[in-house]
Amino acid sequence: MPAAFQFSDFVLDPRRFELRRGERVLKLERIPMELLILLVERKGELVSRDEIVEKLWGKDVYLETGSGINTAINKLRIALRDDAERPRYIQTVVGKGYRFVAAISQAPAADTDVGQEAQSAAADAIASAPVQRAPFVQHRERRTIIATVLVLVVLAGGYYVFRPRAARSPQTLAVLPFKPLSSDASDEYLQLGMADALITKLSRLHGLIVRPTSAIRKYTGGDGDALAAGQALRVDAVLDGNIQRIGDRLRVSIRLVRVADGTSLWSDSYDARFDDVFQVQDTVSERVADALVVQLSSPEKASLRKRDTANPQAYELYMRGIYFWNKRNEDGLRKAVSYFEQAIAMDDNYALAHAGLASALAPIGYLGYAPSFEIRPRIRAAATRAVTLDPSLPEGHVALGNVLSFYEWNWSEGEREFQRALALNPNLPWVHHFYALQLECWGRYQDALKHRYRAEELDPITPIVLNGLGQGFILVGDNDRALVQFRKALELDNSLDQAHVGIGQIFAERGDYQRAISEYRLAVQYAPGSRLAKAALGYGLARAGNTSESKRILNDLIRQSQTQYVSPFQLAIICAGLGDNDAALDWLEKAYDTGDPALSALTRERRFQPLHSYPRFKHLVERLGLAAVGSQAS
Repeated sequence: MPAAFQFSDFVLDPRRFELRRGERVLKLERIPMELLILLVERKGELVSRDEIVEKLWGKDVYLETGSGINTAINKLRIALRDDAERPRYIQTVVGKGYRFVAAISQAPAADTDVGQEAQSAAADAIASAPVQRAPFVQHRERRTIIATVLVLVVLAGGYYVFRPRAARSPQTLAVLPFKPLSSDASDEYLQLGMADALITKLSRLHGLIVRPTSAIRKYTGGDGDALAAGQALRVDAVLDGNIQRIGDRLRVSIRLVRVADGTSLWSDSYDARFDDVFQVQDTVSERVADALVVQLSSPEKASLRKRDTANPQAYELYMRGIYFWNKRNEDGLRKAVSYFEQAIAMDDNYALAHAGLASALAPIGYLGYAPSFEIRPRIRAAATRAVTLDPSLPEGHVALGNVLSFYEWNWSEGEREFQRALALNPNLPWVHHFYALQLECWGRYQDALKHRYRAEELDPITPIVLNGLGQGFILVGDNDRALVQFRKALELDNSLDQAHVGIGQIFAERGDYQRAISEYRLAVQYAPGSRLAKAALGYGLARAGNTSESKRILNDLIRQSQTQYVSPFQLAIICAGLGDNDAALDWLEKAYDTGDPALSALTRERRFQPLHSYPRFKHLVERLGLAAVGSQAS
């Protein structure tokens, strides 16, 4: 048996009972791990359900398969990001059993730790013991060997227990939106806002990976099971609570639960004035860190006590801004901007509110809801103010990196801000998401994919993050995996126009324009105001030969641009589909003149490949400060 098995980017090491993806060790319970080892060792052979029961539980054990084998298979598919309908790893043979279908190669085993070295040394000592000896010598040497083994095992165990905490994998936590104490007192702003505040505080701890607000937003206002949410979010523990505001009083009950077995690690309740909400947040953060046995450095202890604002009114407005920002549509983003601006008016030193304002304004420009000249100065001012007020705030550096890279095309300074944000907190998924986007603009697709993977590991259920990984797969030429990612994103949010467009792009590149157009029409149906979706539909129709409908969409958008902003970049896409390359270049040059942030994607936009040989296109690439197309692809 090989030391370890490699399949795709996973390594299974049976001797260490360990599954790794890159540098990360994935957590699997005993039964799913044993099942995976069994399937992989059989390399493509059908393993029957009866054999699985016998191997994992024994011959004479009765097992309810619905809660045994099926549960283990589901956990494996979650860990492997596999799809039951389009399996890449584990195939179900209905009524029979399972088969591991991925290609498998031998991989080097991971370096052994001290405990394994001790056991190996003990085994070597036993193996080297003389076989034939005088009785009294044999007895004495046996005692010596046993004593040596015991010492080595104790030393190994002591190392494991007392090794530095930094050597342990960070724990994962989800802070769910708080639920109302009574159905007639629901306040979704407060429920999500309280969770967001705790997420912000706890995310500053390096020994803890906290799911972002975008990942837990879907649980707002629901009565769902906290343990089920924790399993879906793939975390070790869940912080769950109830909250109610009556006048100037705030009542909070809260509990911390271990997901693996439902054990309550800590619970408490608070009854305080609303003005004391910050003290409640400080106390809860400290108790959570203590309950999870997170060893805190002095700066981290200070960060838990750090107050982003001392103004309760500003904080309440900020909570409302966060609530609407997480809706991620035009109306929600504009409301978020308004609330963040009101929070800043109440407390101009509120760095987190300035960062929130910049983060809400940026997609308004990206998505073509407003022109760059209107948005860019406001993003720049808000992001700069955020990092000036608090240089240790990673959200501020992300916002500044966004405006420098995608609005001002100052790539080196933008990258420096993203790297600064990563240094401050490497566990924020949006840092990896946006840094990947910048690397993709430079053609560094493999480097970008690493950050796409990390963003998805940190935030496994936010559709935009899953969609981003799908885009990353397209850029490295893995359309099959991209298709899986887009469909996962749509399972969580069927209205995500970007995912429908991504699927349509894959079908279009295969020449299956009928299916491509069907996806583009779904994108327009779910997001009728999306210029991105309409441009994709116009492009697909043109490539399919339906130029009349394609031109109608193009002319409609041009007419719209007389009264509201329409990104010239999207108009260029339709022209490229129609084969009118000169018109496409005209619109791209107009996009440059107006500072359209969508132009940042020029060199990675595959629909513009027919334009690459044109001198005007090459000159545009140079003016943007981007690498020549493909020269930095890795």
